[in-house]
Amino acid sequence: MYHYVRELKSSKYPRIKGLDYSYFLDQIDYLKKTYRILSIEDFINNDFDNSKKNCVLTFDDGYIDHYEYVFPTLIENNIKGAFYTPVDTINENILLDVNLIHIILASEEEFKILNRIIFHYENMELKVSINHYIESINTNSRYDTKTTIIIKRLLQTVLPLEVRTKICRYLLNDFLDETEKDLSKSFYLSKKNIREMISEGMHFGSHGKSHFWFSSLKRFEQEREIKSSIEFLSSLYNDKFDLTMCYPYGDYNKDTLDLLKEYNFKIAVTTKPRTFDPNRDSILEIPRLDTNDYYPIKK
Repeated sequence: MYHYVRELKSSKYPRIKGLDYSYFLDQIDYLKKTYRILSIEDFINNDFDNSKKNCVLTFDDGYIDHYEYVFPTLIENNIKGAFYTPVDTINENILLDVNLIHIILASEEEFKILNRIIFHYENMELKVSINHYIESINTNSRYDTKTTIIIKRLLQTVLPLEVRTKICRYLLNDFLDETEKDLSKSFYLSKKNIREMISEGMHFGSHGKSHFWFSSLKRFEQEREIKSSIEFLSSLYNDKFDLTMCYPYGDYNKDTLDLLKEYNFKIAVTTKPRTFDPNRDSILEIPRLDTNDYYPIKK
């Protein structure tokens, strides 16, 4: 499971947590020597050798990194990757709140960001105290500090959607000197990029429309997210293609699974950090190893 892959020191936001391109090259070299790297279609069709180690490379969120760094590297090494991009980043030039949060966290100190969130929330004069929301947050994390988790959860799920959307845009004005549209255009893949990648055998699957936590949505809202992503993918492929899902944030519930079966998704991948066991794992609940946990471990 890959997200950001870039030359971190020379990037505009070097504090964004990602995999440096040099480590990505090391991993590709190691994976080629150690595994048979399958395409997602190979996996779906059970076209693999059980006597060998097999792996599939997946890339979430549709970052421009995946075109500038990942794509040429995969072509050079004759590897087919699977890519998952939300619809709104491409069609609407929207900057996902999750990425806006990453950029803000890379631009300012945590305590200042949290103070501004509290300031903006209190200025809305809402009935529920923000402390009520903060106290409900589980701050356990494999990667982030307690303050970072509070910021992320407030702006991703805990606060009401309309409230957190407004606060994210206030923070954009507080800490950044670029517009949301300009940031989006420089951050994500374009349709032209995607079509070129598809023409070279790369797979694109569903990552929802707006990158919401599926379990926070009603069934009809989940269906709208899924149908929109299917329509988007259909507009990119000239021929038939296999529908696959990568759950935003790794989040889903029974409604999600029922909808994927209804719409004939072949597989779906989660963020559960372990290897896939066909005797244990559902084909719609496939775990993935995070690249940051894998060889070579970042120092």
